Amino acid sequence: MKRGLFASALVGVLLLLGFATPAGAGGNSTLPASALSAASGPCGGSYSHIGHYRINSSAGTLAYLDVYWSGRANRNCLVTNHSGRTYGVSLYTQATIRPSGWNWPSCPNSTGCDGGHYSYYAGPVYTPAGVNMTNRCIDVKGVIDWTGRTLTRIHCG
Repeated sequence: MKRGLFASALVGVLLLLGFATPAGAGGNSTLPASALSAASGPCGGSYSHIGHYRINSSAGTLAYLDVYWSGRANRNCLVTNHSGRTYGVSLYTQATIRPSGWNWPSCPNSTGCDGGHYSYYAGPVYTPAGVNMTNRCIDVKGVIDWTGRTLTRIHCG
């Protein structure tokens, strides 16, 4: 009984101090992506990090496209993470993913696209549910401060 009371009290204190974020916060969260990934990764516990790609401008690296894979769900996931001078700054940020050869999903609010004025990241976004992505290529697109990068036919195996 004491253990249950202690756990309840601890959760209450953490909520009061702002250490919790809603499960569906997505890119709206005020926590940096690194804080979210410490628990189970930004896409969920079954996803492994498989790709890390820069979004550059003449001023240097603005963000990274981080690609994840789940063999359990047979799906890919993408997060666009702010970096350097853009980290913590509210800028238009977008993450978009699709199976290669498909149309780009509508943005800002579909399973495959998240976009808005975010300070740390956009996403996570996922390839469509029910589509087995094993041995299928993906296309990803990330935008930050209106500078973008598109990669096609990647992670095909």
